[in-house]
Order: sequence, then structure tokens, then C-alpha cells
Amino acid sequence: MSLEMFTTFDIAMAICRSCDKNEQLRLQALLLVKNGLSPAKVAEDFSVHRSTVNRWIKRAEEEGLSNLKCKSGRGVKSFLTAGQFCELKTALSNPIPTDDGYSRGWQTKDAIQFVREKFGISYSESRMRQIIKNLGFSKIICRPRSKRRNEVLTNEFIAEIKKKRLLNPNHLFVTHDESSFCVDSNRSKCWAIKGSKPIKFTGGSKAKIDIGGFYTENQDFYWYDLGIKKNTDSYLKSLLDFKRDVGKKMFLILDRATWHRSTKAKEFYQNNKHWLQILFFPPATPDRNPTEYCWKTTREDLTSIKSFKNTKVLKEELDEFWEKHTFTHKMSHYLKW
Repeated sequence: MSLEMFTTFDIAMAICRSCDKNEQLRLQALLLVKNGLSPAKVAEDFSVHRSTVNRWIKRAEEEGLSNLKCKSGRGVKSFLTAGQFCELKTALSNPIPTDDGYSRGWQTKDAIQFVREKFGISYSESRMRQIIKNLGFSKIICRPRSKRRNEVLTNEFIAEIKKKRLLNPNHLFVTHDESSFCVDSNRSKCWAIKGSKPIKFTGGSKAKIDIGGFYTENQDFYWYDLGIKKNTDSYLKSLLDFKRDVGKKMFLILDRATWHRSTKAKEFYQNNKHWLQILFFPPATPDRNPTEYCWKTTREDLTSIKSFKNTKVLKEELDEFWEKHTFTHKMSHYLKW
């Protein structure tokens, strides 16, 4: 077992050609032996038994350098058959129905119970997690969706948007939303060394400011201070300011807040229909509004990670952030045109 039939170059080239990590590891061990290191020392460095290194050398001499892969059929055999794995994968691909008529995603304990009841086989949580990963699944955070949402209305809304796009080629399509930002940070978690106790300093203030935002199909974001309170007057003032800034006819899509549908707002829409058309989002569909993502990004990057001295400082920092930040999400991804 001296590896005399191979040169150092042969073994090095075999390592380069191999795509199997186990095979590469074994070839590296053989290369060290070929370069004069004893099998016992190589075994110690690779954390294997000396007889294992000698077995690798023997396999290389008898079968060649290209046959050091792990042989098929080795290792612990699975209790589940290929057909049972397919059945488990199919089950995991469909949500679990709940008593209230809705559905939920799978958890590890659900998969354990399914396999136990269906096939009479019990797995630990760690082993089941590995099986699920091997089937191509990964843990993903669920997106919340209101039970009040009506998919039929949502699909009709998407179809209506596509129709309006064709009928109003000269209008700028805009989505609108309002949000509030607090002086104190509203998030408590941050990255820190395990065992340390990070501190979040707060002033105890409940002060906040209300902002109205418009996001256009050209990926431009416009924001306006709504003053003391969100109502019809503050909303219409921000809309007129926005009209002066863009100077175009617009097709405005907004949620069903009461101040958007008040008598005064409806009169305004009627009196300004030469430049303004309105369409409301269906109930419980905030995920269809790209302006919501502007608020989400702002909170993640600015307001959730620190507190501010007062509302004046908060507004200044929000203005600075929005002036510098470029939003790149596309309205078409939300409204499906």
C-alpha cells in the first residue's frame, strides 16, 4: 500500500476533477501519504481510524483514484419508501384545513403525526425536520391575510385595473395610503452577543405624526404631513399638494378609510373628475398597495431602530430619509398588470 502506481500529479488532478466532497477528502489524505506522511498521522489529522486510511489506499490501488466515492446503499436505511415520501410531499404541499373554514401551514409536529397515523412510523422532531428539508421545503414566515378578504372581489379589482390602464393611457397611476410614525421606537429586538442584555432607550412619549404618501407607477414617492389628525380635510389638502407637484392627470387608487369616502370627498372627486379618477382597493387587501411597502421599509431602516427627541426631529429625519432613499418596487407587481 505504497501508492507507487500513482504520481503526486495524478492524485492532485483527481482532486481537481472530483465534485464529491467525500472523495476529495479521501484523495487529499492519499496525497499526504504519497508526500511521505504516515497513515497514522494522516488518520489523526483527518479524525478517522488508521485502518480507514489504509482501506482508502487499498481501494485506490485496486479500483483506481476515481472510485473513492461513498458506495450506494451505505448508511442508515430510511423507514419510509419512495412512494411514502411522495405521499408525504404531496400532503405538505397543501395547507391544513381548520374548523373555521380557512387553512394553515404545516408544522413539524403535524408531519410527525401524519407519518405516525398514515404509515405507523415515529420520527423525532430533528429527524423529521431533516426529512422535510430533503423534500425541498424550508421554513417561511407566513404573510398575514384578513379573513374578511374576498378573493372574487380582489380578482375583479385586478381585472378592472387592467381595463382602466387601457382606457386611460394619459393618466398617471398612483396609489395612496396614510401612516403614523411614533417618536419612541416600537421594536425591542436587535442583534447582540448571546448572553448580553442590550438596552433600548425611550423617552416614554406617545407623540406621533401622521403622514400621507403617494406612490406612482414611475416609482416616485411623495409624502405630506397630515397635521394633527387624519381626516377628509388633511387628505384632500395632501391630494391638492400632490397634484401641484406632479401636474398631471391621475388615476388614484386608495383604501376604504372613512375620510376617503366621506360626502365632502365624493363632492371633490365629482368636481375634479377632469383630472382625477378614483378606484378603491377591495376590503382587507393591504398587500395590493405598494405604498404600504414604503412604510415598511421606512420602519425597518429608520424608525424601528431608534427613538427621537420630539416630533420635529422625527419629521426632519423622515424627510431626510425619503429624500435620499430610492424605492425600486414596481406597482405592476402589486396590481398585476
